[in-house]
Amino acid sequence: MWASLITLALLACLVLWLRAWQRGSRLALGLAIGAGLALLGGLFLQSRPVFDHMPVWVPALPFAIVALTLFGFGALAWFWGED
Repeated sequence: MWASLITLALLACLVLWLRAWQRGSRLALGLAIGAGLALLGGLFLQSRPVFDHMPVWVPALPFAIVALTLFGFGALAWFWGED
């Protein structure tokens, strides 16, 4: 059941990406870059690390990643912005 729902969700995402690509949207380029980075990250993180003790910075890591990503998108929007 879950596999079919995931397959349908991936197909829906693919259709939306194809539609954005046909329109020449920057969204399609961003989605392609993000999907490529996610695939590379998935290749490197296939095995789950085992922590005997958790470092202090690990719980804050998702927030830092989101903040840096939003900062990067803001910088790209500044440079690529339309007048």
